[in-house]
Amino acid sequence: MKVKLQVDIKKLIERGDFRTLKLLLEDQDANVVFEMIEELETSEKAIVFRLLHKDIAAEVFSKLESDEQFELVRMLTDEEIKSIIRSMDPSDRAELLDELPADVVTKLLSFLPKNEREQTIEILNYPDNSAGRLMSPYFVYVTKDMTVEKALTKVRKFGKDADTIYTIFVIEEDRTLAGTLKLEDLLFSESEVLVEEVYTPAPAYVKTTTDQEEVAELMKNYDLNAIAVVDNDLRLVGIITIDDIVDIIEEEATEDIHKMAGMNVTATSYFHTSPFVFIKNRLPWLFGLLLLQSLSALVVSRYENALALYPILAAFMATMVDAGGNAGGQSSTLIIRSLALGDIELKDWWKVFLREVYLGAIMGAVLGVTLFLRGFMITSNVSINFSAGVALFLIIIFSNAVGAMLPFVGKLFKIDPAVMSGPLVTTIADLVGMLIYFSIATLILGI
Repeated sequence: MKVKLQVDIKKLIERGDFRTLKLLLEDQDANVVFEMIEELETSEKAIVFRLLHKDIAAEVFSKLESDEQFELVRMLTDEEIKSIIRSMDPSDRAELLDELPADVVTKLLSFLPKNEREQTIEILNYPDNSAGRLMSPYFVYVTKDMTVEKALTKVRKFGKDADTIYTIFVIEEDRTLAGTLKLEDLLFSESEVLVEEVYTPAPAYVKTTTDQEEVAELMKNYDLNAIAVVDNDLRLVGIITIDDIVDIIEEEATEDIHKMAGMNVTATSYFHTSPFVFIKNRLPWLFGLLLLQSLSALVVSRYENALALYPILAAFMATMVDAGGNAGGQSSTLIIRSLALGDIELKDWWKVFLREVYLGAIMGAVLGVTLFLRGFMITSNVSINFSAGVALFLIIIFSNAVGAMLPFVGKLFKIDPAVMSGPLVTTIADLVGMLIYFSIATLILGI
């Protein structure tokens, strides 16, 4: 259906039938419009934006990739851009301006009324990936001394422009956050009852400088639809809603996946990212890991005599490398995820170490016996097969332990644990695995 609508829009634009196109776009949700135009050329998107209502246009515009936004800013007239930029959510507007050249930012800021311009500049001054960058100033608040009737009147007056009315924030006279109030509590309370009697005190909140990942974790733990954002004096300055957090969870998950694959984070989607950006993000890791992996050649060169006497030893090298890397990768991924979910804390490292050594010993024993038996398909030399089995047993234990401990090391030194996994674990397991294998083989074979 999405592809068909995109084709229909293309045909309507080619025919110049903008009247029908406008009728097609009318009363459509912003998400539907975005899907309809997602694959269109930027010039075709510009035509669609000219036919959209300003609020829908602003919401769709905020969903586009940064390179498309920049192109549209250049294609649309000043009046058209002014209409879109003024209708955008403050956090989306700040995100857009953060990606644009300084001269374009200055131009777009001049389109905003003074209070919105100051508001946007204030958001831009907060650190990247902080609650201040995410927060919205559009929310409903009441004071404790209000009656339920007055509070409902305020909800009716300002609720239409608020990001949410289901959570109402209660403040002191000096705007200090006091608590929260559910809309349902207002609706089912007597009109003369004071807010003070029905609100929930001591709410969860975040500061403007709180990292967005911590915000997401807090909202998930407390099952919140909205959370208050306060300044250093605990004055309420904005809110963050669950729809913002869904985007953050996806963004953080993507970031971790990129890091675990041994590459720097790419902010834009695949087809909107330049090949040179991918090369810049991926090549340094590959280069560094290549140099580290080259140390394995030194390990092998130390045991040239063993390979010369028993060339069949080389047949087991790939098995040792793969098994160690796989075991370490599994362990690392498991611990990183548990740390992210809060199931494991830094102080639990010793318990995790013992547990992973225990698991590694069991898995290593099973795999070692399997390799010992399978080895007779390659060679009838019992000593060589036994050497391979024992070596694999030790390699699995080592790799399991290293894979589990590296995320703790990262967390201890304030390094993202995701960076400490994937290729790094695999490379370490490969190097040490080769050393263990040849050490055991030369010992058992008496070389």
